Amino acid sequence: MPPSITPAPPSGPPGFSWSQTWIKALTQPSVATYEQIASDAPFGSNSKAYTWIFISALISSLISVLGGSLTARTQTFPAAVPSSVSFESPNAVLSIICSPVIAVIAVLFFAIFVAITNLIARALGGTGTYSKLLYVSAAISAPLSIINGILGLIPIVNCLSIPLGIYAIVLDVMAVKAVHQFGWGQAILSSFVIWIVLLILVAVLIIVILALLGPAIGDIFSNTVRSL
Repeated sequence: MPPSITPAPPSGPPGFSWSQTWIKALTQPSVATYEQIASDAPFGSNSKAYTWIFISALISSLISVLGGSLTARTQTFPAAVPSSVSFESPNAVLSIICSPVIAVIAVLFFAIFVAITNLIARALGGTGTYSKLLYVSAAISAPLSIINGILGLIPIVNCLSIPLGIYAIVLDVMAVKAVHQFGWGQAILSSFVIWIVLLILVAVLIIVILALLGPAIGDIFSNTVRSL
């Protein structure tokens, strides 16, 4: 009888849960890790990535409301304990109501940012796709957003937001390199060109506004000097 042939196990990366994906993205930062996460992107990964960003932005917004309520309560009643924090003030209620809207706006801006980064990377010879870059970027940005929100609640530790932002930029460059399979220089350009363009646009906008308002500002200044 012919020997039985055992079918080979299916190839491909194992499926990661959302928590495993987030932990790997933050604690095992490397091009290889992000290549693995990109290849693990499931069908419909876009909606999953958008959901991650929405939930993380919503949590960060609610944490911000909590921090504001704690600060206001402490300033008003220094001896009050955290358990006495109230969300009955109009500002807190309005902030809670607006939190989902803020989360939707965060998803929109994140999608646009990733799309522009992906277009630049493709123009520089990258071979990745928007879906894979979106998935990997969301795996990095979502947990970092929550961590940053939590750090903002702690007066002394909130200064860590700056190195955390730098860390996020480094991870973003790694993610672009991993997804698009090109060199570090191209990855850095893809990640930073959009910020350079935005800074130029903001600078131009400020110059235009100052040029338009210059005469009015000069008149106000002159009138103020005369009145003195």
